[in-house]
Amino acid sequence: MRVDLHMHTEYSVDAAQPQSAADKVRACIGAGLDIIGITDHWDYFRTRGPSENRDVEACLRDIRAAKQAFAGEIEVLTGIEIGEPYVDPAADEFLRTHELDMVIGSLHVMPDDIDIYFHDYETLDCDAFLHSYFDELLKMEAHGGFDVLAHIDYPLRVMKHEGYVPSFDQYMDRIEQVLRACIDRGYALELNAAGLGGWMKQVGPPQNILYEYRRMGGERISIGSDSHTLDTVGRGLDDCIRNARAAGFDSVTVFRNRRPEQVALG
Repeated sequence: MRVDLHMHTEYSVDAAQPQSAADKVRACIGAGLDIIGITDHWDYFRTRGPSENRDVEACLRDIRAAKQAFAGEIEVLTGIEIGEPYVDPAADEFLRTHELDMVIGSLHVMPDDIDIYFHDYETLDCDAFLHSYFDELLKMEAHGGFDVLAHIDYPLRVMKHEGYVPSFDQYMDRIEQVLRACIDRGYALELNAAGLGGWMKQVGPPQNILYEYRRMGGERISIGSDSHTLDTVGRGLDDCIRNARAAGFDSVTVFRNRRPEQVALG
């Protein structure tokens, strides 16, 4: 099955506008996908409410309408990408009161409530920053409430600057902590293709991390283009499948009604 379980519509503030759920599904059908998860952003912050989010209720209604309208052509999963669910009790309440197929857990902002994309890495202590990042990931995993652990290589996409090429190679002890929590808590580790559009020119996580996840007993993976535009649905799918197979995986975890099911890679 060809799956893309991470994508955004016009209800995500950083996605192309206009871009309805129906538009997204049509693009996915055209790309030959079999199962998709529409997972718009719903972020939480330490110092303010989720003011940067769009109308989440309308978003979920539109996804469900598209799911029904295109039934028989493609399977549409009603999802959400919830950012920092551990920093605000309102996140738990949201998850208790909304029926979803899948929840992606993401770490976008650090304790200063600034997105990882927007820090000034030329002036920061990057080593200290990465240790703080892993600390926050572990807090999020311990809190739970989600099904898929998203793009753990998120900082690598944006930390590069003159004289500094970011890598997790010197932080494998911290990575192993994150992977152990992922396995023990039953999350699916995401292979995310957004890195293809930046300096890395590859899907994440780095392959040595995927090998380590498998060696440690990891069984659940998810695959997502992280598409924010109609023309990027299915982006990097073949790269993700190749990396997954090389690491010993032959299936991808699909969450339906928050319950994991394995479907064949393909």
